[in-house]
Amino acid sequence: MWINNNKEQSLVYKPIFTDCLTHAQKEDVEGFPPLNVDDCAEINRHFTPYIFYRRTSQWRYTCFCTSCNHEFKVNSNDYGDIYHTDDNIIRHNYLGTCPCCGVKAKYKAAGYKQVQLNEVVDFVIYKAVEEVVYIYAATIHKDYNEYGTEDFDRSPNLWVDFQKLYVLRKGSAEVYHSHASFRRNGWCYMIEPMKRKMCSTFNNGFAEHRQVYLYKNIIKDTFLKYSGFDCYCCRHYIREYDQERYYTAYAMYPILEMAVKMNCDTMVQDLLWHNKKNYKILNWNATSPKKFFKHLTLNEVKAFLENHTPARVIEVYQDFKRKGKKKDIFYCRMYSYITDYCTSIEKAGVDPEQVLEYLKRIMKHASEEDRCQDDHAELSRLVRLYDDYANIGLKIGYDFSLKNIAFPRDLNEAHDNAVENFNFMEEERKRKEAAELEEAYKPRYKKLCKKYKGYSYPGIQLVVPKNAESIIKEGKDLRICVGGYASRHCSGVTTILFIRKPSDLDKSWFTIEIDNADHIVQCHGFKNEQVKDPLTGKKLEKPEIIKAFEVNFQEWLNSQKKLTKRRKAS
Repeated sequence: MWINNNKEQSLVYKPIFTDCLTHAQKEDVEGFPPLNVDDCAEINRHFTPYIFYRRTSQWRYTCFCTSCNHEFKVNSNDYGDIYHTDDNIIRHNYLGTCPCCGVKAKYKAAGYKQVQLNEVVDFVIYKAVEEVVYIYAATIHKDYNEYGTEDFDRSPNLWVDFQKLYVLRKGSAEVYHSHASFRRNGWCYMIEPMKRKMCSTFNNGFAEHRQVYLYKNIIKDTFLKYSGFDCYCCRHYIREYDQERYYTAYAMYPILEMAVKMNCDTMVQDLLWHNKKNYKILNWNATSPKKFFKHLTLNEVKAFLENHTPARVIEVYQDFKRKGKKKDIFYCRMYSYITDYCTSIEKAGVDPEQVLEYLKRIMKHASEEDRCQDDHAELSRLVRLYDDYANIGLKIGYDFSLKNIAFPRDLNEAHDNAVENFNFMEEERKRKEAAELEEAYKPRYKKLCKKYKGYSYPGIQLVVPKNAESIIKEGKDLRICVGGYASRHCSGVTTILFIRKPSDLDKSWFTIEIDNADHIVQCHGFKNEQVKDPLTGKKLEKPEIIKAFEVNFQEWLNSQKKLTKRRKAS
């Protein structure tokens, strides 16, 4: 708030409680350098400036600039020993210039209540005390809701909502987040430590407001100047509001700089975005490149980095190495692909290593016309083909413990045969289900014919579908989705009736759906009446006879329901 005597500004905070913190964590939070008057002025300069004015006499105004917090006087006739601006007109919402700081700002009449005048900005503020880097992540709100008086005693509000607090030291990092809590004395902030420290400053990386960084140049005087962040940014797209994630990781693991410069991109990505440290192959607490990779020689490390090998592939290589098997990077990459993504192979109980050797033999003897030019692409295609073969084979009951089933002589032919057998079995299953459904529908068909036999309407004839095929044919003729309701109709979930013209009972016209509560759900004709008239270009509507029928038919259904209730009651 502005202090009236010297027009200085301070920030307004909600009470902060640290009940959930240990003694050391409380010292971290309490050790944050406070935001002084200069900080408040710098924060204020990043908000939209306004010049509030009030008229003191003809041609004379007293003005106040919200950017520099200075008051000045204006004489639009340019006489007297008072400040003068180049603005010939001072009016509400006119653009002017502050003579004190030179900022261009809109004039606002102090007598108006500035209800709509508010702004929200996300600030990331860097501070350093010796070798400790403190980072504030706060959302600051500024509004002028109370700035509607004839004097300038009331000032715009600057409310601070802390999001995260970072305390970074070489070798360690602590990140605290705040959440609103209601206590006896009102709303306050509870400060809690974050378990996952490598995180974005605001809303998990999704910026909702304009974001401003303050005093970031202090990094060059701290241990963070060796972080290698600039080098990482040159090769990867990283958003500005994600850089605190990187600095936190570097504070905890200084070896990160070396990992970036060695092009260990996949491992760095795993660490930053997934909090995955790959402990099987990496030692993030190492102090030298030689100790960073576990159980690998420098030549092996060089080969992996040149090929941008993922950590999972290196793990596979190490597993083979421990078993005394020497495998190349290509082999390990494909083995990793099989074990991680081809679930059908695992379900079939086939050894992935045997599958890979089998596919390599197929690839070796394949003609140039039948295979991809790139070995990696060809083997990937074969892996997907085998996985699909195993998936279909399991569904139709193949025994993969048999060698001729698990490793057929011609994979393409075996796959096509499996697909053919699967399609045949599916058709047989559907045919059997249709026959069972047809048999179960016969008593329902008789019941529906008896129920709707008593209804009549001039120019309309109701027809009960004889079977599921007739409903499917109706959908094809009218080009509507009623065919999908065939099984539901036959099983009694819903009821489908055909609306015919008495003069042509075989020609599809309209179809109506009725639920089990005897309510009309929908009634549609050709293409759901979405067809346009070729002459007028307007969408065709239901005929008036159909509209009148729907009303009459619903009334009849209601009357039949009441009649049924009376019969049951008697």
